[in-house]
Amino acid sequence: MMMNNVVKSSELSQLFCDFNSVIQSNIVNMLCRKRKKDFTRNRNMNFYSIIYYFIFRNRTTTNAELTHFYSSIDKFERRISKQALNKAIKKLNPNVFTYLINQFASIYYASSLPKKYRDHLLIAEDGTYMEIPYNVYNINDFQFCMNQHVHDIFDVKKVQSKAGGLYDVTNGLFIDFSLKPAPYSETPLAFAHLYRTKKILKNQKIIYLADRYYGSAEIISHLEFLKYNYVIRGKSNFYKKQVALMQSDDEWIEVEIDDKWLKRFRFSLEAKELRKEKPIFKIRVIKRTYKYTDINHDIHCENLIYFTNLSEEEFSADEVIELYSKRWDIEVSYKTMKTTQEIERHISSNGDVARNDIYAKVLFHNIVGVLRKEINHELEKRKTEKKYVVNITQLHVIVHEINFLNCMMYNLKEKIKRKIDNIMKIIDKIKVPVRPNRHYQRWGRVMMSAPSYRFRLDGRNNPKLKKIGSVLMTTFP
Repeated sequence: MMMNNVVKSSELSQLFCDFNSVIQSNIVNMLCRKRKKDFTRNRNMNFYSIIYYFIFRNRTTTNAELTHFYSSIDKFERRISKQALNKAIKKLNPNVFTYLINQFASIYYASSLPKKYRDHLLIAEDGTYMEIPYNVYNINDFQFCMNQHVHDIFDVKKVQSKAGGLYDVTNGLFIDFSLKPAPYSETPLAFAHLYRTKKILKNQKIIYLADRYYGSAEIISHLEFLKYNYVIRGKSNFYKKQVALMQSDDEWIEVEIDDKWLKRFRFSLEAKELRKEKPIFKIRVIKRTYKYTDINHDIHCENLIYFTNLSEEEFSADEVIELYSKRWDIEVSYKTMKTTQEIERHISSNGDVARNDIYAKVLFHNIVGVLRKEINHELEKRKTEKKYVVNITQLHVIVHEINFLNCMMYNLKEKIKRKIDNIMKIIDKIKVPVRPNRHYQRWGRVMMSAPSYRFRLDGRNNPKLKKIGSVLMTTFP
């Protein structure tokens, strides 16, 4: 093995040991408690054992998970009952996981491990919905969105939470993550993440990536206050008058914030003060026309616009658009957590336990995520005809099956290092090729019979099928 890999595995093992020290600290013990008397005795399932139980949970039943957990930590004879577990997990305060997610990021950025894109960290903001166990208590707790099908509580068919995260695209980890009631807007979530991660990302050069709905003047002003660069896909009605006056597809526009507009700044006092002092600010707007052909061979054209404050000397228009495309990694992360990690499979109908389920899976995603980026970085250094990346599903399975839990929980630095080295030795067996612009028809294909299993051999989902006439045909997910 190359010396560089040895160094990286040593730094990664130190990262996981440092994070274990945080998990078992007195601060985390205090944050775990809903009541002062919780987690004050040294029981079989103490506070940090419950945290690790949630993070490394991957079995389909509670009894199987308990057996696996206590076997992994070499305490099988002290295995507790399912009833005792249900009692213990309800004591755990979900806020502890928000702290742990932030702490993991802080430890990571304090090391020499972080990779950068042209001397910048690429961080992406996006939201999604997470399904919560259905019961009347959770409907009242997480609320629901009113629409043409849902008029009151009796129309609610499933309970959801609005989730949002600030994700480091270059290094594969969530820096911050939040769960809120279903009707909660993604905009205040984005501001909360920026405020909470301000100290973590201090002295870092940042490029903030976001989809539509994040291009408001308040968010852009707040990013300007933080001295962050940004690339945000714009909506057609954002800065409409200024965009209409553009003479080319790549120009700077000037936007003036008047008193009426300033009153709509609700989430950032810093942005409001900045726009009072400097009411006029500039945005570089890039236009592109995207053409694509659907499954019916009809050609469509879509006009796209991007907002950025990166200069033309530093990034060309095409490079800005390529930068924005890297935001897709946060979408892949949500998909991975929902399918591979089964983040919406809960062990209790209790609302706080459901929150813990989700937060803990995000932490596991971070642990595997930094490993994934290190392996991908190693694969990038190889000069091959095709580009390869690690199969994330297989990597998740490996981390579970090689008993990473035991090494982390007992702070076995050398053992963690050996396990990482062993994973690096088999990267050729768990890599998959990247196929850009592939033309393999996935939808509208006729299938002879329905697959009897959910996943393909490579760990990816089988497509959904619909019966059309006398044949089965693949459909959009």
